[in-house]
Amino acid sequence: MDKKKKSFLTKWRHKYRLILYNDNTFEEVLHFRLSRWNVALLLVLGSFFIVILTTFVIAYTPLREYIPGYPDADAIQRARYNKAFIDSIEEKLQYQEKYLNNLKYLILYGEPINKQTVMHVDTTENYKNLVLDASPEDSSFRKMVEQEEKYSLSQEKSLQSLFVQNHYFIPVKGIIVNKFNKSQKHYGIDIVTKSKDMVFSILDGQIVYAGYTSQTGYMVIIQHRENLLSIYKHMDQIFTTIGQKVNAGEVLGIVGNTGELTTGPHLHFELWYKGQPLNPENIMTF
Repeated sequence: MDKKKKSFLTKWRHKYRLILYNDNTFEEVLHFRLSRWNVALLLVLGSFFIVILTTFVIAYTPLREYIPGYPDADAIQRARYNKAFIDSIEEKLQYQEKYLNNLKYLILYGEPINKQTVMHVDTTENYKNLVLDASPEDSSFRKMVEQEEKYSLSQEKSLQSLFVQNHYFIPVKGIIVNKFNKSQKHYGIDIVTKSKDMVFSILDGQIVYAGYTSQTGYMVIIQHRENLLSIYKHMDQIFTTIGQKVNAGEVLGIVGNTGELTTGPHLHFELWYKGQPLNPENIMTF
């Protein structure tokens, strides 16, 4: 057994001469002394070098794009863009969902969802020594309020132009008996009309709510351009469904007297812009 091992090792260590001759003159050009062990070692090192070189080419050079099945630079860029776009859409959808849920709660109950975060102040505290001189902070706050009022007026003018440009429709023909009053949480107007008169969409938009509540009866909410919402309450019937797209002047339902907060056939109509109620009479001509 030992002789066989020695014979095997001897064969692997045995030297051979590799000679290169000139084909025309038969002059020796180059020669090497090699053993089987040297050849095997060179093959292993060569294979290792080829693997490293191939890995480098695939990882750090554009040549990897020529490998069958490997995506090119444009495909990778599109994939990154699509991922960022999808993430952005998901974030916007989550924001819109929270916004609509809060707005629905506010419309139905007259209070925001996060009512529990409101702090109640004790108004019985003694303020005899309170100094009423206007401070710089008060002046700044007053200027801010004035700016907000100017901004609100500019918003209404902007919405007026939007309504005119898109040929708006009034929701129903009738007489306004209750006007907009934000301080009393009456965020719209009440229009008395004939029973069973048709109710129209004021602008193009998409239905985000169409259903029945105990207080408002049959109600429809439409999302329009520029973060504008229109709301129609106390209808007798509704002809639309959530997600449906409607055009300006399209019939939404029939005037009725449904819900607890009603005393007769009428339409309660509201306009909301970026989460704030607007006086419809300042925007539209009834």
